[in-house]
Amino acid sequence: MSNQQNQPRGAKEYVVLIPLQKTAILNIVLIERRRVSDITDKNILHIGSGRNVDFIIYKNSLPVQSDNEPSQFSSQFKVFMMDKRTQELNQENRILRFWFYSLEQNQCLYDANELLRALFKSDEFPRDYFSFIKRLMELLRMFTRIRKIELEIQTLDKNALDVDHPIKQYVSRLMLYDNDYLSEKDKNLVKHLGQYGEQWTRVIIAAQEEDTHKVIIYKSISELSSAFRPTIAIITVNYFEKLAVDSMIQNKVTFVRHKAGESNVYTIGTIGPHHVVSTKLPLIGRSRTAQISTGSTTTRLLGTFQQVQHVFIIGCAGGVPHYTDATKHVRRGDIIVGYPNEEDYVYGIYEAEQSPEGYEFVSTCYKPKSFQLYQLMEPIKENYEQTHLNRLVTHKYPWEKFLEEGIQYLLSNNIDCLPPNSDRLYIKMENSEIVEVKHPDQDKKDYHRPNIRFGMIAGGKNIINNDYLKTTLCDKCNVLCFDSEIDQVIAAVQGNRTESFMIIRGISDYHDGTLNKEWQPFSALCAAAFMKTIIYKIPKPSRQNPNSHSNSEHDDDVL
Repeated sequence: MSNQQNQPRGAKEYVVLIPLQKTAILNIVLIERRRVSDITDKNILHIGSGRNVDFIIYKNSLPVQSDNEPSQFSSQFKVFMMDKRTQELNQENRILRFWFYSLEQNQCLYDANELLRALFKSDEFPRDYFSFIKRLMELLRMFTRIRKIELEIQTLDKNALDVDHPIKQYVSRLMLYDNDYLSEKDKNLVKHLGQYGEQWTRVIIAAQEEDTHKVIIYKSISELSSAFRPTIAIITVNYFEKLAVDSMIQNKVTFVRHKAGESNVYTIGTIGPHHVVSTKLPLIGRSRTAQISTGSTTTRLLGTFQQVQHVFIIGCAGGVPHYTDATKHVRRGDIIVGYPNEEDYVYGIYEAEQSPEGYEFVSTCYKPKSFQLYQLMEPIKENYEQTHLNRLVTHKYPWEKFLEEGIQYLLSNNIDCLPPNSDRLYIKMENSEIVEVKHPDQDKKDYHRPNIRFGMIAGGKNIINNDYLKTTLCDKCNVLCFDSEIDQVIAAVQGNRTESFMIIRGISDYHDGTLNKEWQPFSALCAAAFMKTIIYKIPKPSRQNPNSHSNSEHDDDVL
């Protein structure tokens, strides 16, 4: 019911602030639209001026009109404020409760989400309590379909700051950076290289695999190109991503070539009836060195194995969250497939440039010349979208079975790849203040049944640190996640006249896939498992290598 009913005639509408409760650790206020006829009321503490002439602040809760109406939507988040003088972190839990005029549920969620996006805008986020209240009053005035907002602020014990807090994680990363190789040595992931152990190198396979997974040191690329003819290439950026991909491959042989300053590693094997080759890029990013290295590594791969018809780019990325609508919310463990938009683009590098209207996005976008992989995937996509919300608990999709197998394979080789217990959503402001926001889907998530989403994948350095720009780009271009920028890989793939490629990402954080080491192994496995599902849909080669061994139990009935 509109609060405009039963109001005095001739009254003017104001945005009013009414204190409801205040203690040493708890503060609750109500902000609502109200028609006020008597501005000389002794209970009025302050009337705004200038742009805020329609603001009224009351002294106490006497003006509250009790209706006992439950809120239609709420959002909970934590704010971490750093004292610039003492460098101490103070933590507050804040809850916003919304009441709307008569609206459909989707419209309520949309308005609430837009208000939260405006509130959390990095360069405008209020830095203190009074600025925060004022900003809420301004936003209520702006969003005319929202009737009132209740704000609850609870001050938490500053000594209870948990170890998952991103600032603490950042400090820990600085402290542990030099110890990474030592910790990986304890996990049997690296070993000494050279007569005196003066260098380190990754362990290519675990000791348990030595009987079934051969490792061959090669000197010349011609040794590989003449003996093996894979038709599918899989490119990863990080070591844990290659481990995830290799866990999906049978009959593996890994070829290693150590060279001063670099090493080339190719793992060749089978997925179903197909021969595949996987490799890891040495560098990634926007530096000139990384771009040259990335392009040359991709070119070398496709030049060596000239029978490759399809390229998969597999790894982790940072999801773009939605703060109110669970159906649009991207979470850790979700799988994102770069899917053609209206112009058939699947990947883009974006930059935000200021304009008189706000921001404009400048992009360089990429699309494959052949859409065979997407045509093969279409029945999988349609079946998933029709069934995933109502399927039986016992029903598993093929990629979920592959995910289980990959987990068991890596665990059997003492590689931790299980999903962590913590999946917290933070917004980082430009002045290092941190806001922790509750996920809109409050039900406990089963990470072994990952959600699949189809849309644009992007890179963009001046966007990934700005949550407002990310969500805006998501709305405009259906960008679902950001990675560490692979445009040089795609350019090299297209430069080598490979017409078919697909990008699949597992969500490991809400940045660009590089921040959360605990989530990366599992999220990479999720992406690799869906890749394997697509590869099984590719028609069998007309001429199979007589040495091919396709012994997977999924060959006949995977789909």
